[in-house]
Amino acid sequence: MTPALLNLMRQVDTPTVCNAIEVAQGQRGFAAFTRGTMLSSAPKEPAIVGYARTAKIAAIAPPIDPPETIKARRMDYYKYMAEAALPAVAV
Repeated sequence: MTPALLNLMRQVDTPTVCNAIEVAQGQRGFAAFTRGTMLSSAPKEPAIVGYARTAKIAAIAPPIDPPETIKARRMDYYKYMAEAALPAVAV
């Protein structure tokens, strides 16, 4: 992603981007993304633009795996997040 493209993308909000994607794809695709109103934790800050790094973390109950397995899994997660193309955003 070039600096010029990053700056251009910072000029539009998320709903505008989502609408553009739906128009380009010719179908509604974000109905399952979120139904509630999203609130910014820093509304006076500029938009964040970057490559999304996603992960699923579940903690309904404490893990029963051996400690070395838990440690390896956690380190794999941190390595995955750290190796993202920049700029990166954890979602």
